[in-house]
Amino acid sequence: MRVLLTGASGYLGQHLLVALDAAGHTVHGTYATVETLATLARLLHVELHPLDLADAQSVRAVLEASAPEVVIHCAALSSPVACERDVPRAKSVNCPVELLDALPPNAAVIFLSTDQVYDGHAAPYSEQSATEPVNEYGRTKLAFEGLLQQRLPQRFVVLRSSLIIGHNTPSECRKQSFLQFCDERLSAGIATEFFSDEIRSVVHVSDVCEVVVRLVRRISMDSTGGVIGGIAGVYNMGGPRGVARDEIAREVAKWRGHNPSSIRPVRRFSEDLPFGPLGGVPSPPDITMDSSRLSNLLGLDFRALDRAVSTSFPR
Repeated sequence: MRVLLTGASGYLGQHLLVALDAAGHTVHGTYATVETLATLARLLHVELHPLDLADAQSVRAVLEASAPEVVIHCAALSSPVACERDVPRAKSVNCPVELLDALPPNAAVIFLSTDQVYDGHAAPYSEQSATEPVNEYGRTKLAFEGLLQQRLPQRFVVLRSSLIIGHNTPSECRKQSFLQFCDERLSAGIATEFFSDEIRSVVHVSDVCEVVVRLVRRISMDSTGGVIGGIAGVYNMGGPRGVARDEIAREVAKWRGHNPSSIRPVRRFSEDLPFGPLGGVPSPPDITMDSSRLSNLLGLDFRALDRAVSTSFPR
């Protein structure tokens, strides 16, 4: 299929470029400011386009050049701090109305949303749980979910992704996953504070790529006049259980042979400050998700933390 991937220069985007190319699709990728993908693009035979999601003309040009049958929207302003500081930019990237306006007839959209659409006080969450984001990042993501349901009710899939972890990107990337941060700090023996009460259903990047590849395959098989069979809708996408960041750090230390003594567990939340430290960006404390609906749909078991770490680093 002809696939357009936004945010191709990011952590998930680079891994998806490789996975979609290996699956035999005609892939177009977009980037905003990072142009380090040229070598990777030549190796993979994918075509890259600069894209400003806030510029309707830029969006139309890319959609016309790529003529996608499926758009995978991964581009995001994913820093909650950045979203709070620049709400208009967060809306233009995370909820790009122009992208839908320029979408070819019958094209489907796969949207990488976030577990932060939930407020973190009623875990575990199913897809039927109430969505009450506590920060602008979650609100902008939820807004695009609503637009997709309104404008493409039979042509969209939303993946509410947890924190994505995994191995390094194949090309230079501005930011790797949380595992690499842990490994760098632990290998240097730098005392580092890790939250012990911020719980996420972390998911491995290879599992995310497999989800997207299988969804694109299903769309290619099931799509009739743009309607994508019985798979349209919203899905949670996370690992089998919730874990805290200090637990992730300890698992990295265990696998990599680092001394765990530099791990400093700290609490982020309290009854007085339920969304985090005063002056910080509000954050949901426990957004553990039940992802069985997606797992059953695709026949895919998401890997647990120990396997996620062991498959991300060489011994």
